[in-house]
Amino acid sequence: MFQVGEAVSYGTNGVCTIEEKKRIKLAGQPCDCYILKPVYDSSLKICVPCNSKVLLARMRALPSKEELLELLREPAPSHEDDPETRKEYYRQTLQSGDRHALLRMIRDIYTERQHRHARGKQLSGYEDSALREAQNILHSEFAYTMGIDLQEVPAFIADHLEGTANG
Repeated sequence: MFQVGEAVSYGTNGVCTIEEKKRIKLAGQPCDCYILKPVYDSSLKICVPCNSKVLLARMRALPSKEELLELLREPAPSHEDDPETRKEYYRQTLQSGDRHALLRMIRDIYTERQHRHARGKQLSGYEDSALREAQNILHSEFAYTMGIDLQEVPAFIADHLEGTANG
């Protein structure tokens, strides 16, 4: 499935390198595990048991540059007017960690922010928080794949989203 030395995205930890695959004891039982090291947090190591379908499902192959740029070029999704429905959608999207859904959510929130800014208003606290969390989940993937600094990612996403919204 995955190979030692390969970079993957792991849940909300972002891009990790598979340092090794080794047998260790978990709960007193021998278990084969992937040992992951987050690229942008050298203090952390993550053990992913190979027999845990739930934890293995959190390991995803990284997208290509073209895939990320294509996702940013998709038209913004239709906006849900009901704030409670929108809040639940954002909550489910953040829990899923699915980059397609996260990028759609970012597009929706950016579009909403532009509309509100034109009326002299701001995003709600929840929308602002959801936007930051979605960006944080995707930052390492964008930085690693695009070869840019982690701090440049929010501006990179904003520039591309504004560019597609303007033409």
